[in-house]
Amino acid sequence: MSGPSSGETGEPSPAEPTPGASSEPSSEPSASSPDTSSAATSSGGTSPGAGPDDPTPPHGTPAATQVPAWDPGPGAGPPQTPPPTPPQAPPPAPGYGGPGPGYGGPGYGGPPAGTPPGAFGMPPRAPRPGIVPLRPLGLGEVIDGAMGYIRAHPRVVLGTSAVVAVVTQLVQLVLTLVLGASTPPPGTSPDLATLTAVVGGSAVTQLVTAIVTLVAVGVLTGILMVTISRAVLGAPVDAGEVWRAARPRVPGVIGLSLLVGLIVAGILLVGAVPGLLLLLVDGTLGGVVIALGVIAAVVVAVWVGVSLSLATPAYVLEGVGIGEALRRSWFLVRGRFWPVLGTQVVGTIIVLAVTAAFSFVLALVGVVASVGAGGGLGASPTASPAVLVIGAIVGIIASTVTQPFQAGITGLLYVDQRMRREGFDIELQRASSGGS
Repeated sequence: MSGPSSGETGEPSPAEPTPGASSEPSSEPSASSPDTSSAATSSGGTSPGAGPDDPTPPHGTPAATQVPAWDPGPGAGPPQTPPPTPPQAPPPAPGYGGPGPGYGGPGYGGPPAGTPPGAFGMPPRAPRPGIVPLRPLGLGEVIDGAMGYIRAHPRVVLGTSAVVAVVTQLVQLVLTLVLGASTPPPGTSPDLATLTAVVGGSAVTQLVTAIVTLVAVGVLTGILMVTISRAVLGAPVDAGEVWRAARPRVPGVIGLSLLVGLIVAGILLVGAVPGLLLLLVDGTLGGVVIALGVIAAVVVAVWVGVSLSLATPAYVLEGVGIGEALRRSWFLVRGRFWPVLGTQVVGTIIVLAVTAAFSFVLALVGVVASVGAGGGLGASPTASPAVLVIGAIVGIIASTVTQPFQAGITGLLYVDQRMRREGFDIELQRASSGGS
């Protein structure tokens, strides 16, 4: 007696295909296989808007072992659980039972209440784990973020800025008091030796102050850029950890700032040289050429300066060299020159307004001190050591507030341009959610 057939047992035969299944291999990719093209894009290999003519390929989020600035650290952002699926409304009965969805509801034709973000074509709201939303930023958001990271971490930001301001102002004050002692009294004609001493003392004061300021601001800039990167992700900021992350980049920040300054100064010098040479032949023609050359040089210097203005955050946060940082800044600003310039101009106006307010206070204190000393309203308030000390204190307060704000503008412009050109907001969202 033969055994039961496959049809009798109810189990399909392995050799027979199941009904409705195609014998041809499927051309659709498996859901479990990773998308290699999107992975390459998210890792920084390619980016929207980057073509073969780009001076440098865009960088993704650096690894924590390479540049720890973008590492949110433990506890910065726990993995987010997906929101619960809202209950589905039952389908309407056939016929003319009533108006369709949205008619007479909230917004007249809009999505019904309780609709999750992203449904019905609505763009999802960008997450904001830190000082700014993780999407391309507007002018107001950049300004608000530059103030927000100061409010979020005042001890690190204002404390470091105050130390730098005290050092620079103290050096300038000591040199002014020591080397300014040879200044002749008002109303007298100085001899050649006295005049030489005054000019030499002023030159030494300016040179030493410039060197100290360059080094101190380089240290401050490195610390502030790392702090901004943490504040964008809403990560905790520890002074020691920030310093360990910024310390290896401080010498390069100083060299980068000096290099950009020399480039801008060289452009201005080149614009004035033809007119200076013509002065030997014709004074009038030489003056006209100098004016035209300087105007053209100023335009070129502004263009180059803005194009290289994002080199410092790129150098600190991406772990690249100085030359690569300059190319990165040029790449990020290209095509966005006017928005970047406009944001920087607005930030500069705010800084100048704050500085002018403090300068007015200094001038008022100087006049009061001169009148109190019996010098009258016509006396020079800068001749009093007490006024110099008060001026140093006012300068410390002004620098403590304005330098972090300027650094915040630059750092957030860098983040904004990367989000616009390289989709960096996706990387930041992944980092803020714990890498999920």
